Amino acid sequence: MLAVAGLLDGCRHDVVVPTPVVDYYPLEVGTYRAYAVSDTLWNKGVATPTNYQLRESVTEKFADAAGQTAYRVLRARRTSSTDAWVDDSVLVVQPQQQAVLMTRNNVRTIELIYPLRAGKTWKKYAFATAQPDSVRAFDATVEQPFTTPGPAPKSYAATVIARDQQPIEANDGLLRRGGALQIFAQGMGPVLRRRYAYQTFYTTSNNASVITPTVIQVGHSRLEVLIDSGKL
Repeated sequence: MLAVAGLLDGCRHDVVVPTPVVDYYPLEVGTYRAYAVSDTLWNKGVATPTNYQLRESVTEKFADAAGQTAYRVLRARRTSSTDAWVDDSVLVVQPQQQAVLMTRNNVRTIELIYPLRAGKTWKKYAFATAQPDSVRAFDATVEQPFTTPGPAPKSYAATVIARDQQPIEANDGLLRRGGALQIFAQGMGPVLRRRYAYQTFYTTSNNASVITPTVIQVGHSRLEVLIDSGKL
């Protein structure tokens, strides 16, 4: 826990909101959160969408090698509500005094930090030296209401938005656009995740670049929206 405190020292902050971070990422064995996922791939200006559901179930509470509390989260996938869930992958989530950590594919990230402060930034991959130096930041306001998009919208009284800041080469506003964000709701946890990376140009046979500002030529977009939660 001291290591996390050291990594978070020096983070920029403004307005303090004294809400425990665990309220924004509750974890209890036997509970789950289910998401509607919209995945879209673009190739040569043609979009190919895929829709499915993803469930994250908390299956185990244990102590890691450092003696810190950790939770095993099993992700399962299905095409529609009439299909059976099929195990997909496993995450390890650790709620600590100053942060919520997640380990996926052997990479640890800092998903959320405490206390919630408008505009505060931190290094998402502070534990992973082989990963890019990605910075995550809270929006200019915290503890704000939010309603999820989609055919069955859900409203939450208090949420916080955390965005991954993108380097200019990935988000120049003309040829390339990229971004990622998560929205956490008090008492519920992650209610929306979105990431995208687009190219709005293509290269001709003469190696000339043709810009198409309103047409995505190559890219990927993924949106996860919470649709259900409860106990298994």
